[in-house]
Amino acid sequence: MQNPHSKSGFVKILGLALLVITILCGIFMLSSDSFEKESPTIHLKSTSWNLKGTFPIEISDNAGIKSYKVVLIDNGQKIPLDAQNLTKQNTTCMATNANIAPLTQNITAQSPIKSLCIGIQKPQNIKLNGQSLLLEISATDTSKWNFFKGNTTTEQFNIQIDTKKPQLAIIANSYKITQGGSALVIFKAEDENLRSVKINNGNLDFTPQPFYKEGFYISLLAWSKLHNDFNAKIIAEDNAGNVSITPINYFKQKKQYRDSTIPLTDTFIEGKISSLVEEIGERNLEDFENKLAIFRYINEEVREKTFNRILSASSFVDTESLIEDFFIEAFAPLKNGAVMASFGDHRTFTYQGENVSESNHMGLDLASIKQAPVILNNAGIVTLNEFVGIDGNALVIYHGLGLSTLYAHLTSTEVNVGDSLEKGAIVANTGNTGLALGDHLHFSVLVQGYEVWNAEWMDSAWIKTNITNIIAQAKDIINQL
Repeated sequence: MQNPHSKSGFVKILGLALLVITILCGIFMLSSDSFEKESPTIHLKSTSWNLKGTFPIEISDNAGIKSYKVVLIDNGQKIPLDAQNLTKQNTTCMATNANIAPLTQNITAQSPIKSLCIGIQKPQNIKLNGQSLLLEISATDTSKWNFFKGNTTTEQFNIQIDTKKPQLAIIANSYKITQGGSALVIFKAEDENLRSVKINNGNLDFTPQPFYKEGFYISLLAWSKLHNDFNAKIIAEDNAGNVSITPINYFKQKKQYRDSTIPLTDTFIEGKISSLVEEIGERNLEDFENKLAIFRYINEEVREKTFNRILSASSFVDTESLIEDFFIEAFAPLKNGAVMASFGDHRTFTYQGENVSESNHMGLDLASIKQAPVILNNAGIVTLNEFVGIDGNALVIYHGLGLSTLYAHLTSTEVNVGDSLEKGAIVANTGNTGLALGDHLHFSVLVQGYEVWNAEWMDSAWIKTNITNIIAQAKDIINQL
């Protein structure tokens, strides 16, 4: 006969083992990603729609998305809608040419899809009543929580139907623009759900700023010397995806800039160019195949990095503050400075009789005495003060309305980033740092980061005609509206 005490002990041991297993399973479920309890999130880029194109929906989950569904609720009836797979670009769901997929979609993939963009199109054969539609969106993740059913999120969204485009009207603008130069425009952009407004010149975008009264905008824009074509237009988009485009009619004046050919010598490459490579310190001279490769590195790769650094320091635009006026005086950064090289000069470099590299000189070179004081003609804020590639020791100063100035090849500077400077301040001394053969100042004017023809901004008559008078004219018109 079996000992009852032995049987009782076995039951206790079995029960204890089951308890331990249960606790361990519980700990595993609570700590394992496979049993995570967080539900998927559903995000809409906008809650208004023009019923054109695709309305984007973003679904995300830490574990991965297993399925999703979208229905239109119409008079209490739930109508399933088809969805289109979208691609995510720069954190924004973008439409692709993907095929329409069933909305009740089970997702299969080798690895969990943690972020998904889908989109719906205007419901067909359904009469929409009123100015809105009600969507119900649900998503289930791949978690094994909830008895392996996963976590589900279901949300309803009221989408406003908006088919009206933003209203654009140009108030005033400069009469003409010269290739390489600048111009001004002031306009009105009106829409209750305005999302964005920008200016495109056919190649580059410029960001306008609020001006004078609500709904009005102002912007400088440039026609790059490097681009032959120029077609300026204002582009406004609202939250529903409605877009308005209005051209800005400037008289376009082409300009012929100087071309020059510069022979390279071994002495020049072994001297100034090689010493600059060592000063920059990113590569060793022994790494280059030959002397020509050393020059190309400085003239092309370092020049491009210099451009990008100056661009980032001078492209700031304040889209929050209202500009009521803008005063700027003609720049004259170097007293009695003689012009050594002009804006827009195109240079072709030759080596042993062959064309080997090119560059464009996008500023004005001025020279007087060695280490001459550099004077600030207009108040501004220092946005850059550092050694920058071919520019050497350089300063960038922001003057407002997207306008900045660059001072390069400096020996020393007297200011710091963030300093607010008054007119007449001495900010630096000229030098020959960077790619400079002698003591001089390289001076550039930049519109939202792009270098423009200095001569315009050094001419008080041009400033009065193209900037000051246009602003005054626009304010008079706005006051009458």
